Amino acid sequence: MMIFALALFVMIGFTKCTKEHSIVVPEPVKKAFATAFPKAVDAEWSIEKADTFEVEFKIEKAGMSALFDKEGALLETESIVVLNALPDTAKATLSKDFAGYKLAEIEKTDAKGVVTYEMKAEKGETELELVFDQGGKLLNKVVAKEEKEEKKDGKKENKEEDKD
Repeated sequence: MMIFALALFVMIGFTKCTKEHSIVVPEPVKKAFATAFPKAVDAEWSIEKADTFEVEFKIEKAGMSALFDKEGALLETESIVVLNALPDTAKATLSKDFAGYKLAEIEKTDAKGVVTYEMKAEKGETELELVFDQGGKLLNKVVAKEEKEEKKDGKKENKEEDKD
């Protein structure tokens, strides 16, 4: 009997360890999500960082995400927006300073009332991440992480090739 109980315990533990994305979302978080986004469908939960839960979902086919703390407080929302939804000042800056860039992944972020617009801008091999405030002022312009990592990897490969 004890061997059977031990085997069952091991099997349950193994199943839980190998099951992908088994996340336990606290009830206050689930309730807060359901209250804030009653029309949400296709919700997928993940853990952003310790005690912070992210849910990706759709409302009327539009992709969104939200961050909640473990008590259910809404920390941030992100939604995909079109270029025309940007503030006029941001559109003017994009036309003037980023002419010829292809824009992708335009997102509106609302973090406790602070609204920003984030996007990728690509031109040739250059990929930038741009952030505008609610009024359309450019807050940040950085080279995209993926491009930095590819360049680092390329340098490492070249160094290794030189050794041979």
